[in-house]
Amino acid sequence: MRLGFNLIFFLFILFCKVEAPKQNIFDPTTSLGGSAVVALGLGFGNDLQITTRYKPNDYPTIVKTEYLDLDLSAPVASFFTKEEFRISEPYQNDLILRDVFPLSESKLRVLFSVSSRSEWRDPLTITIAKPDELTDYSFRGKQLEFRFPYPKYFGSISEAKGYITSTILVDGRILLVGGVNPSGSTLATVEILNPETGLSKVLPSLNQSLMGMAICVQKNGRVYVSGGKTVSGNVTHETQISNKIYLIDPVNEAVTELPFSMQRRRHGHTMVCLNQGDLLVSGGQFQAGADASAVINDHEYISTSGSSSTILGVSSNFPIGISFHSAEYDEVNSRILYFGGRDRLDPYAFFSNTVYSIDTNSYNLISLPGVFSTARSNVTHVKMPNRDRVLFGGMIREGTGTKSIESWNENKSTTTSLGFTTRFKNGSAISKFSNEQVFYTGGIDTYYKSGILELYDHYEKKNFIVDTMMIPRSEHSAHLTSKGIVIFGDSTSLDTRVEIYGKD
Repeated sequence: MRLGFNLIFFLFILFCKVEAPKQNIFDPTTSLGGSAVVALGLGFGNDLQITTRYKPNDYPTIVKTEYLDLDLSAPVASFFTKEEFRISEPYQNDLILRDVFPLSESKLRVLFSVSSRSEWRDPLTITIAKPDELTDYSFRGKQLEFRFPYPKYFGSISEAKGYITSTILVDGRILLVGGVNPSGSTLATVEILNPETGLSKVLPSLNQSLMGMAICVQKNGRVYVSGGKTVSGNVTHETQISNKIYLIDPVNEAVTELPFSMQRRRHGHTMVCLNQGDLLVSGGQFQAGADASAVINDHEYISTSGSSSTILGVSSNFPIGISFHSAEYDEVNSRILYFGGRDRLDPYAFFSNTVYSIDTNSYNLISLPGVFSTARSNVTHVKMPNRDRVLFGGMIREGTGTKSIESWNENKSTTTSLGFTTRFKNGSAISKFSNEQVFYTGGIDTYYKSGILELYDHYEKKNFIVDTMMIPRSEHSAHLTSKGIVIFGDSTSLDTRVEIYGKD
């Protein structure tokens, strides 16, 4: 055994002595390199692996980018041509293979032409065979399977409505609270939609009809909703804004108004469920009026165990009154981040382009470095794996939306423009689809209601139109579930059907 090891070691030394200094001794295209690879097979292995960046839950954007990049576990990309690639039935005429070429020694690019992408309900399989010239690595072939989502109806909600306050529950079901029916009246309905069955169950109603509440889910699964307003249009009296807090228990199907209220009436505010079970509400409109005096800049700490509410000190206040902003509870860093917002409802509103942070130990507020080029309210922000927060949609002035996609990276203290959606998306719903992909659904596209589905891919830093919904929708809801993107509601439609953009 010792003699065998010495012989292998001697061969390795011999090959190293005769190898040119700039030549890769493990290059399998040379006889010397092939011998070196065999000699050191225990260290490097000789089984070729081919992988793609797409995970099972990703949307394979190859149908829009028209290329697919593949990573190889060895520097043998030059061996592969399009002769080794096959596209499965029945898609050979929809996804046409144009070329295969190396981007580097260990990366391939497969280039396609896309002629059609309607009704791709069966899995698309790309089969890769072993090149005849590839003799120094074992490779049994590879099959890459992609399943494309498609829209279908799947169940219904209890009544026609839009502007629904909704959230995903701990068990994966969806809670719907309040909203506005097609006649313009606010609603007190509470229901739970099960995306696995498409069935909805109505719970006891709120004590008042409301829209525009803030909502958050505790770790124990219980849900709190607060504030909102009783009218769908502009508030004409402060009593049309609610100061009530409701506790919803999805397990026991109970809806309870708490025995105390917020100190301020609030609409267009945010609420965060803190780790100790308490709540923090921030900003919002607190009285009638369209000017800045109707919007507050403070925070209110709600003690659910002590049945009390406290307005925090001025060190926590926003520098302006702020409403229709978004909040993120960053529990690991003991803080809450705030994005976007506006200081009034009239045409002279100031829109925020600053990221604010409030410390949940000291409750001091600071503005963080990095300013967005687009100031907006009603913004949706999504946290990406590289710690980018990407901002989508929102309003830039009264009645006018924005197509801008921007990201903020705290480590670099910078903001970056990532392009634009293809259409304006007022009243759209925005939901994360996978690790680095986000869906836009519907909305008002300038003058008409849209049924377009768009996908933003943070890996590609691109936005694509990928499909259409079953019906156009605005002021609706969309949530990612185990079945796919669940879409429901509309501000004016009488249709109660739920649709799913899924892979089943």
